[in-house]
Amino acid sequence: MSIRTFDLIVKVVLTLLALAGGIMAFVLQMPGRSVVLSSIYGVLYFVAAISFWFEDRKSWIQIVMIASLVITLVLTIAQSIAGIPLGVFQGSGILFSWMMVLLVSPGVLGLIYFNLNTHHDNWDLLFVFMKIILSFEVGIVAFMLIIMLEVSGAMIWSLPQWGQYLFVYGIMLLAILDIIYAIINWLNFYRGKVTWITTTLFVIEIIACLPLFGMPTVSVIIFVIIMLAIVIFTAYLNNRIKSKKQLHKK
Repeated sequence: MSIRTFDLIVKVVLTLLALAGGIMAFVLQMPGRSVVLSSIYGVLYFVAAISFWFEDRKSWIQIVMIASLVITLVLTIAQSIAGIPLGVFQGSGILFSWMMVLLVSPGVLGLIYFNLNTHHDNWDLLFVFMKIILSFEVGIVAFMLIIMLEVSGAMIWSLPQWGQYLFVYGIMLLAILDIIYAIINWLNFYRGKVTWITTTLFVIEIIACLPLFGMPTVSVIIFVIIMLAIVIFTAYLNNRIKSKKQLHKK
């Protein structure tokens, strides 16, 4: 099988998966569904389906594709944990699992395929999988920030009006910045000191979110340590691999 034929088959499969995910986002009407977020969710799948075919023509199209895939990953995590944005599923657990597999497939498979060339080595493969894990991790942290808003209702109401706006929009902005952090990890220009600065800020955020993980039991501490290790190791791989590629270009 030629490379062109294989590329065509992969893009067709990814397109069908993305279209299926987009249709589900608009068709499913479950309790607690967020119309705005569900619409964004669906549109991003359709954008990804289109960008698969043009990502090699313009660099900005590739950025749009990566952003669409990463955001659908983050929203799929929120959907699997708390029914956001499609609402709470009220059917078989097996059916729900298959739905989540379908919704996450375009993002995971697309990010793997379009970020590994035919000459990749084990480090490149590891780097791609670490970035996927990091995207899931960012989704969990962003979701926990939103949960913090929900459980802080009484405290928020006790603040003056300007404090309420500052707190709510500050947390929402932080969640958006987390998603941007996950996206830029996939971009070629992201390396060097900028990587360590943004990674340090994200590590501080994870530590600040410790109370949201529950009581500081051994399992919670281990979980947080693993999260921090993933973030730091991914940043290390990011600089190591991208710097090496930059040297080869010269």
